[in-house]
Amino acid sequence: MYELKITVARVLGTCTADPPMQVGDYFTVRDGNITIPEGGYVCLWALQSILPLITPKEREIIEDKDEDWMWRVHHAQCPDPQGRVMFKIERVGKVARDASESPAGRPTGPPDPAAEGTGGEGSLRNLRVVVEAVRGKCTSGMRPGDTFSLRSGRLYIPAQRHFCLYALHAVLPLLPAKQRALADDDWLKDDAHVICPDPTGNVIMRIEECQ
Repeated sequence: MYELKITVARVLGTCTADPPMQVGDYFTVRDGNITIPEGGYVCLWALQSILPLITPKEREIIEDKDEDWMWRVHHAQCPDPQGRVMFKIERVGKVARDASESPAGRPTGPPDPAAEGTGGEGSLRNLRVVVEAVRGKCTSGMRPGDTFSLRSGRLYIPAQRHFCLYALHAVLPLLPAKQRALADDDWLKDDAHVICPDPTGNVIMRIEECQ
């Protein structure tokens, strides 16, 4: 895995954060943990646009450059059309691991693409996110079996059904990485469940590969 540095590269407009973000502001991501320099901050609205890119950019991209669009992604911008704060995403070094085993005690080693299946477009996997259980009262009316699928960068929801935006937001950051081959010592390889952020709904979602 790589350590990332995410820096404000340009501001094309007026940032409405208070105080506004400025060129040179940055934060780092190391092994899934975000660190902000003392006295610094990152706009939450901007962060939500960057989050889906962080998990795959932390990891080795084994696909050829003409097969995986993630090779070309080095920038993301704030969703505010008046602000357009542009962030540069760069790798600043590899995260050191013990040579013999991972934090979970599993041997390290390169991913085995053959063991991961071949579903998807090119070497990207097709994914399905399924509501496995609803352990509370979902205000959006989600129920077990509700689903959406991801094929390449395209998200599909079955006709006449819906998927709660709140729940969708919780699972989105994991999907680009789950589409790709993961190393044996990567915590995300065996982690396939996400819970909705709503503590009254407690909707449990399962990420699985599909054809």
